[in-house]
Amino acid sequence: MARSLGRSLAGACVLVASPSLAHEWYPVSCCSDRDCHPLVEANGETVTESADGWRLWDGRIIARNRARPSPDRQFHLCETPAKTIICFFAPPGSS
Repeated sequence: MARSLGRSLAGACVLVASPSLAHEWYPVSCCSDRDCHPLVEANGETVTESADGWRLWDGRIIARNRARPSPDRQFHLCETPAKTIICFFAPPGSS
């Protein structure tokens, strides 16, 4: 019984940790999980507010009216390989 429970828990952990399940909330119009990812400040992916909206670490600016509310209270970016922004998600309350 303990062995069976251990295997079940290990399987559940793999499912929970799976990146494809972690952010399955991305809308299809944003290209789903293929082009979307949470921004990680420790990796240099910083976001600062400006009068025009949000400024990304690389100088790109996202207008306030293009931002969508982020359900997990983190910044997320969906972009093409050519760095064209498809969707941007901002935490609620970040004007």
